[in-house]
Amino acid sequence: MEAFVINGDSASLQTIPMPQPAEQDCLVRVLIAGICNTDLEIMKGYMGFAGVVGHEFVGVCETAPAGSEHLLGKRVVGEINVMCGNVSTCSTCACGADRARNHCPTRTVLGILAKNGTYARFLTLPAKNLYVVPEGVSTEN
Repeated sequence: MEAFVINGDSASLQTIPMPQPAEQDCLVRVLIAGICNTDLEIMKGYMGFAGVVGHEFVGVCETAPAGSEHLLGKRVVGEINVMCGNVSTCSTCACGADRARNHCPTRTVLGILAKNGTYARFLTLPAKNLYVVPEGVSTEN
């Protein structure tokens, strides 16, 4: 699939492998991706990120794990912080609060920290990180 990839001081449109969803992940087809100052700073070297940049999007859920079938075919947006989820070794994740994903010491962050982002045809996120866009809201807004 095509993706906008940054690596150090270079950036280019490249063909990369299709992302493979983990057990609790959904595969999302990106419809539109936003750009913000964080993306520009990452392209200048902030966070030392290399990969597919971008963390704001609207997409369509193409695959979903068992129990999350209600997301299939729906337009979605997503929470970009992905906690490790290892409740036996991570005290942050063990607390069970949704807000823990922002504080997990081994979290990944879509397009910012160790997880390819939205400037690609597809991305993966855990089903619990996705939110259905209401019917009355346009993709562009």
